[in-house]
Amino acid sequence: MLDQNVSKNSISSSSEDIDSRLDQAWTYINDQNVPLAQQACQNINQLFPMDADGWYATSFLAFQLKQFNIALSTIDKAIGLQPSNLQWQFQKTNTLLSMADKAQAKQMALALKNQTLHNINHCCDYAVLFTQLTDYQQAGFYYQQAIALTNEKHQPNQSAQLYFNLASIERYQGNIEQAEQHLNQAISLNSQDFESYLLRSSLKKQSHESNHIKQLEQVLAQGIKHPISKAQVHYALAKEQEDLALFSQSFQQLAQGAKVRRAQMKYKVEHDLSTLQQIRKTFSQKCFEQQQDLSQTCSNDEAIFILGLPRTGSTLVERIVSNHSDVFNAGELNCFALRMMDEVKKTATVPPKSREELVELTSKIDFKALGENYINSTRPETGHTKHFIDKLPLNSLYIGLIHLALPKAKIIHVTRHPLDTCYSIYKQNFTNGYPFSYDLTELAQYYIEHHKMMQHWLTVLPNSIHQVAYEDVVNDLTAEAKKLISRCQLDWQSQCSDFQTNIAPSTTASASQVRQPIYQSSKGKWRQFEQELLPIKLLLEQAGICCD
Repeated sequence: MLDQNVSKNSISSSSEDIDSRLDQAWTYINDQNVPLAQQACQNINQLFPMDADGWYATSFLAFQLKQFNIALSTIDKAIGLQPSNLQWQFQKTNTLLSMADKAQAKQMALALKNQTLHNINHCCDYAVLFTQLTDYQQAGFYYQQAIALTNEKHQPNQSAQLYFNLASIERYQGNIEQAEQHLNQAISLNSQDFESYLLRSSLKKQSHESNHIKQLEQVLAQGIKHPISKAQVHYALAKEQEDLALFSQSFQQLAQGAKVRRAQMKYKVEHDLSTLQQIRKTFSQKCFEQQQDLSQTCSNDEAIFILGLPRTGSTLVERIVSNHSDVFNAGELNCFALRMMDEVKKTATVPPKSREELVELTSKIDFKALGENYINSTRPETGHTKHFIDKLPLNSLYIGLIHLALPKAKIIHVTRHPLDTCYSIYKQNFTNGYPFSYDLTELAQYYIEHHKMMQHWLTVLPNSIHQVAYEDVVNDLTAEAKKLISRCQLDWQSQCSDFQTNIAPSTTASASQVRQPIYQSSKGKWRQFEQELLPIKLLLEQAGICCD
């Protein structure tokens, strides 16, 4: 009996020691005291190698430090000890995602589906994870669980944020009515949820019978302290006033919103203009003539790049092409730029000092490796159909590299009337990117340089780029759709001209419009704002760009 009591006391003492050490380790982690946190985790792992919580703490810390290989190996130890622990499985899935291993991440995430969770934060973590995995149904499932766990009366702001997140998920999937209901609920819980006002206004065309103009005007009149929030309401009001043909008032709101947004940015358009110029200089005709050896390229022909400036109608073109049974819509991928940077790091002995130097370095990388690594990075979403679409607009900057790395890839450049393009960009409150879009002069300057770059690509890469005009698609959908499908070397399928039946999710700014039949109302919209857009028109015409 004495030996048994000693054994129990030892176990109790050991357990208390582990708990005490873990508490201390997590204190160091939360205080961001990295050296002490690392030492504490290492001690726990050495003294208590059979303790899964210790391995999880080590993995969590490594993940925060972006030491993903360590995070993965240590969470594997925790899973080996407790295979059914969902927290460990979540950690591994998240780590795999951060390592760009979507195939394994999706496989791991299977165990995380349709779980009943009892913690709001865990529900939100799961929802974010499944959003990153583009499994929007599961993301919505967990946001709904989180909402059910909240007390709307005592936690109105938290509940409002959850309703907003759920509305965004519903919008991606084309469930516009549900999205609107969730946003109304968010606003009722938190009248200062300004992002919800903006998203709600964008869901559909407002009517004289049903709009939120008075409410938005009242919100602005009450005063909004945060500049970004103020801009969001200006953009929401501008959208609804345009829907009701109140064009002058609408542009006034746009100008105010854009001015507020631009004031929050440390941005010099000259840097972007210089980069575009350097791209043309670096990827000259001579550059392509020197790269004639196809053995130094990737022979994969799956990729269809749909690119150009934003708001030109590229989403419409994407929906047409992706409605073909042999085409998968992979969305707006940033894979090409990331893999390009990987190759630059392999080539450069020291990091580039400027964007111009970076552009020069990209012309000296291993193009075959770039192509192969790009294709691999799109897996597992791609590869199960003959082609896939990458619709990131700014891939237009990399057309030269795309051609050198993937000469068999299809490149589709979507164009639109210059002033319709500029107006549509100007009226969009982008979450990230396109900082040139909030000032009319800067917008015109960027448009001109981008136009010069596209003309350059057409000159040095003849017959490599298929140009399609938004106006032509709107005027004769079937004829233009047939040209697009033929350019992709696919047989015609009639559903391609019924793009609104495409049920694939869309996360772009056009997500609310993509399931509507073709309409003419966006064509020539700039004429309603001809006087306001005169600064842009004059600069474009001086550059030789026709705006009639």
